[in-house]
Amino acid sequence: MDDAITHLNDLVEARRHGTGRYVGLTPEGPRVLAFADLAELCGALAVRLARAAAPGREAEGRRNVLIALGDPLAFIQCFFAASLAGLVPVPGPTRSLRHPGHRRRLLAILAASQPCLVVVDDAIVPELRALLPDGRTPVTGLGGPVEPRGAGASAGAHPGDATDAGGGRRRADVCYEQYTSGSTAQPRPIAIRQRHVLAQLRQAAEAFGESRDSVSVNWTPLFHDMGLVTSVLRPLWSDCTSVLIEPRAFAMRPECWPAALSEWRATHTSAPDFGYALCAARTARPQAYDLRRLVVARSAGEPVRARTLAAFSAAFAPAGFDPAAFKPSYGLAEATLTVTSCPLDAPPQVVEFSRGALERGRAEPATDPRDARVLVSCGLPVPGTTVTVRRESGGGRLREGEVGEVWIAGPQVAVVAEGEGEGGRAGFGTGDLGFLWEGELFLLGRGRDRFQVRGQNFYSHEIEDVVVAADPRLRPGRAVVFPAEASGARGPALVVVAELRRDTALLTDGQERSVVAAIVTALSREFELSAAPVLVPAGTLPLTTSGKVRRGDCRRRYAAGEFTGGEAVAAGAEDH
Repeated sequence: MDDAITHLNDLVEARRHGTGRYVGLTPEGPRVLAFADLAELCGALAVRLARAAAPGREAEGRRNVLIALGDPLAFIQCFFAASLAGLVPVPGPTRSLRHPGHRRRLLAILAASQPCLVVVDDAIVPELRALLPDGRTPVTGLGGPVEPRGAGASAGAHPGDATDAGGGRRRADVCYEQYTSGSTAQPRPIAIRQRHVLAQLRQAAEAFGESRDSVSVNWTPLFHDMGLVTSVLRPLWSDCTSVLIEPRAFAMRPECWPAALSEWRATHTSAPDFGYALCAARTARPQAYDLRRLVVARSAGEPVRARTLAAFSAAFAPAGFDPAAFKPSYGLAEATLTVTSCPLDAPPQVVEFSRGALERGRAEPATDPRDARVLVSCGLPVPGTTVTVRRESGGGRLREGEVGEVWIAGPQVAVVAEGEGEGGRAGFGTGDLGFLWEGELFLLGRGRDRFQVRGQNFYSHEIEDVVVAADPRLRPGRAVVFPAEASGARGPALVVVAELRRDTALLTDGQERSVVAAIVTALSREFELSAAPVLVPAGTLPLTTSGKVRRGDCRRRYAAGEFTGGEAVAAGAEDH
């Protein structure tokens, strides 16, 4: 069966006899979409999409379909229907257009992707049409769920009929167009081709041990690469069960994730580090759940923190969670998703390295706890993938233990170095800094998130972690740091903007000053850095749709004086 699949449409067709399913968890109860129904159900919808997209496709040759649907099962149907129609799905953010950040992102993706059709939730169709007054791009909703045997012309439709309606029987070589989350810049497109997707699915099945008996439970948004590949594509390849928790449900009640892991007897799950940290902190009775079947708890999408692994392991030990199930991984949209992951048969490596040696460009075990920086391994390259570390200046390959830029090459990598053909030896420079140690990849941070203070290198996320841990009234994951523009010998070295938790909005002046003092003390103790903290209410910092702070926007807003006055509590140099 493996060799016969050369296109996503082949996989959908092959699952006519599959036993797997998607399960969408809703307040009304679980809804099931069986893999065996996909070809017929999505074939019917493909006819509708092709007809709606025909004007733009025929007149201008556009093939992209922007899909921004909040219902996970509706998104899945539309994604595969677009593929069956010979169109290219473009996953888009799903929240209300009334949220300025999400509206800007959706419009930015729409402008960049130039779709021949936009499919959104029925409720926002009029609003989006009003934002696109020229009528050049049709905007439609699904008008409710599509049944396997619908009425009228769509009933019993074959996927091939859809391509007739859309101008020929060609199958798109581009599987989908993924947009980066834009944590420091505008979202940009990455064309993920059929060969990249199929290579990644083969790699992941081997690296994570997924089979028909697996049960995958996840909450990450489907319009991001992690959610799309982990919750939609990989389960279809393995013909297993994929249980989907709506991201908003997780945000409102993180405990719904371990509850679902227990109820559905999950074997696999994936989330960014902050998801595990939230569950460890906000699960009231972890002993009420059973996580003994969980063999892969993948952590990726942001720096993996040793303290998060320890906190989750301790919190869910009464539930039977095995710490060896943690599989820190490294991935990015340019590589479809996964590049490295920790071996199935071993726990992740957690190593204390010398901070001073790392500063000099070398990885060496720490001999003094005061000099230690704790790092978690992101594991070994998945099958068929090569990971090297090169000099940042564009020079040659570095030896094991030397710090430089991470370069990747493999059949799932959709972007290569300029001048390199597909599969070129140079591969793709990720912009991430790290090193190899005993064959495994350790990451230090993004090159663009590194800055110098008085000649010493620091990484934004490392300092931000210390900030939010300084006081329980600060909101986890909601701080940004950058060097002060004019930090003389006496002035503060850093600007810190940190959100307060929602339940601490009415702090007294004295309480606010104590939070500021805690931040200043923590940064002085950990890094010998002075700081000018600014406290802002929850929800103030601009975020990407994946929940990461947009550092560039924060810095510009600070420079423009937006984090002052009634919105913020600032500490001048005299406060510390």
